[in-house]
Amino acid sequence: MKIKILAPVCAAVLAASSAGFSAFTGAAASDELNVFEATDENVRSLGRTYYTGDALWFGQTASGVEFQVTGTKVRFFMTADSGSADVGNPAMIEIYVDGAFNKLTTLKKNPKSIDVDLGEDTLHTVKLVKTSECAQGTVFIDEIATDGDSLTPTQPKEKKIEFIGDSITCGYGVTAPNRNTSFSTLTEFGTRTYAYKTAELFDADSSFVSFSGFGIVSGYTSAGVLNERQTVPQYYDKLGYSWAWSDRGVISDVEWDFSRYVPDLIVVNLGTNDANYTAKDEGRIAEYSAAYVDFLKLIREKNPDSEILCTLGIMGQDLYEGLEKAVADYTAETGDTKVNTLEFDLQDAADGYGADWHPSEITHMKAANKLAARINELYGWEIDESVDISPTDVPEPTPATTEEDTSSQAPESSAAGSESSKTDSAASSAADDTSSKAAESSSASSSSSSAASSTASSSKASTSSAASKPAAASSAAADASPATGGSIAVGASIAALAAAALVVSRKRKG
Repeated sequence: MKIKILAPVCAAVLAASSAGFSAFTGAAASDELNVFEATDENVRSLGRTYYTGDALWFGQTASGVEFQVTGTKVRFFMTADSGSADVGNPAMIEIYVDGAFNKLTTLKKNPKSIDVDLGEDTLHTVKLVKTSECAQGTVFIDEIATDGDSLTPTQPKEKKIEFIGDSITCGYGVTAPNRNTSFSTLTEFGTRTYAYKTAELFDADSSFVSFSGFGIVSGYTSAGVLNERQTVPQYYDKLGYSWAWSDRGVISDVEWDFSRYVPDLIVVNLGTNDANYTAKDEGRIAEYSAAYVDFLKLIREKNPDSEILCTLGIMGQDLYEGLEKAVADYTAETGDTKVNTLEFDLQDAADGYGADWHPSEITHMKAANKLAARINELYGWEIDESVDISPTDVPEPTPATTEEDTSSQAPESSAAGSESSKTDSAASSAADDTSSKAAESSSASSSSSSAASSTASSSKASTSSAASKPAAASSAAADASPATGGSIAVGASIAALAAAALVVSRKRKG
């Protein structure tokens, strides 16, 4: 597909746009853009993705695409499901160009285009990553436009790691200012987690299977009630799981093709939520261990040659002995010696907390260093000491073009785009999930009914120490609005002019 814009009208549009319309749109106004599908022929998938026949579908933390292109600009046409288009908890998208951070944006409206200025007309590597978690929503890349002649998938890394976990692995609240902040995707960054940072230390590809509030035998629960609905094993062989919905399908109905990503190492970090169910009950801890053994069998069935490293401890260490027993029982039963363990250090109040007592980015950095050291010890993987995984400033989300701005350019949306469009049951489930995640960290203490007080006890937290979280990890909520009053009105007016100026001829490439 090629997009052509009539030059006479574009001049008027560009003149009007000086009040705040995208500079990219002005640059594109006199150019012809080639549009490509996000297929394996054109892009390399990052994490678990699925091509539906007309779009690339994904939701997992840190999933996305990467490709090379010779040109000066790229535009992603994307559609969000009911969760990812939620104004309060939108999908968070990061763009990288030539290895450097380019922009952060959100998918608050459907459909949406994300413009990327590449700079000089030379060969560039472009990466798009969804940093928020799958349970809160999934996204579709409908098409990718560029002034380049082709897109080429990048080459896979030499090493591959799969991370299986809960809210810690999702990056829940990692950039929130303190423990008293509630859950929001605006402070959830998978790219700032121990998992992503560990992969960076080894220059490895990563794939996440993680859902906040989930466990192995039980998801987060109160009053010791078994929560079988929120367990990872039942969704491990699926593309993902989400509370949200799309008329394109249900992501947990899509079987994952394990041949698409064969990890050298699988890191499991589950048990924080199970601890709310098991408490210190020996019988329930035995249930956890037995369920863990079964999960290890499933992981091995799907990944015959991978090393497996079972970890726990950042938000509570109560079940670590149960984890060690599970690994010992599994090895004794199967003879599989490629399963090892690691106990993380409990998060330190001096390092601050994220939302709802979750780990700060400093804690994630320390956990990554400990995990990397263990991987080096067990498997001899060399750590790249030149890689800096220390916390960085949280960028402000960049405005992206909405449906009105790209009317005849953007593919037709087929997914719901507002919170009000959710079914009552889906909305109820999402609310239940959010409330359960908000107290997930209470598992750091085995018997308290209060998440805040129990984690404070286990983590030796204090209000003053929690407030010591670096300013770099400030709340993104205040920065989340992609545009303000005047620029929105101007953008809408210009969008009408731009829409009238477009002449589109479709020539699908790949």
